[in-house]
Amino acid sequence: MDLTTWLDVAIGLTLVYLGVSLFVTIINEYIAQMLNLRGRELHAALKKLIDDKTIKKTLTQHPALESFFNNQPGKAGSYVDPRILGQLLVGSLSTAATTHNTMNQISEAIDNLPDSSLKAQLQSIYRTAGSTTENLVAAVSEWMDRSLTMMGEQYKRNLQIISFAVGLVITVFLNINTITLTEQLYRDKELRSATTAWAIQFTGSTTIETFDKCKNLSDAAAQNNPACAVLKELTDTIQQHNQSMGKLPIGWSDTSVSFEGTKQQIFFSCAQHILGWLLTALAVSLGAPFWFDLLNKAVSMRHGMRKPG
Repeated sequence: MDLTTWLDVAIGLTLVYLGVSLFVTIINEYIAQMLNLRGRELHAALKKLIDDKTIKKTLTQHPALESFFNNQPGKAGSYVDPRILGQLLVGSLSTAATTHNTMNQISEAIDNLPDSSLKAQLQSIYRTAGSTTENLVAAVSEWMDRSLTMMGEQYKRNLQIISFAVGLVITVFLNINTITLTEQLYRDKELRSATTAWAIQFTGSTTIETFDKCKNLSDAAAQNNPACAVLKELTDTIQQHNQSMGKLPIGWSDTSVSFEGTKQQIFFSCAQHILGWLLTALAVSLGAPFWFDLLNKAVSMRHGMRKPG
């Protein structure tokens, strides 16, 4: 087999992974909203970042920040403006009954804070912020933005774990076995041609802007948006196992675990399916954007070779 054959196999696998990933994304968004995962992570990040009790109490009195510092993380919002947070944080350092505090007054207020990581960070920012409160607010806001972004990586890791779990359930339910898919695509020229042609059509009609817009839409919203039709068709093809991409070995009606033969044969069949499901779930956990980008690159390489056939 030549390089084109292996590239077509990779395109077929990537297309399947993308379809399952889109389906998983929809479920993930539902889970994230139901459990308010973003709000919980932001709540935890802000409580860790602002570890001074006095400042935390002052910020809690502001309606826009109250939910982030109370004891009900499930009700916390999923976004806070770093600029507003920086303004309120600097404002909480007020040492006089005026909103126009001098930098010296703010420096004194910072030095009088109890020892904490927040105090050390504010002292460091103050020394490099410049000579005006506007500069200090901007520097504090930038620090808040960077810190929350870094802490937000935990949310991404948690979501990836959820993606793997959801992907594994879908993989087993629909019997999407990477090993079986690879073998079938490698052996069946007609199937390779059908999936490659579908992938070329898909990438030709879907821009990155359309993909980003549609991938997180609910099923109902996607149906009402003509631009999302091709993504909806891809997920339907995987979920309903229709024939638009050829006879892909997806579903229990086509490929199932065999309990006939010797114990060794039964064990090998079960092990092959478990490994194939795990490979699919791991691939899906990488996310739909990853597979969309890879599919476009693979199709671009394919355009430089012979036409599918």
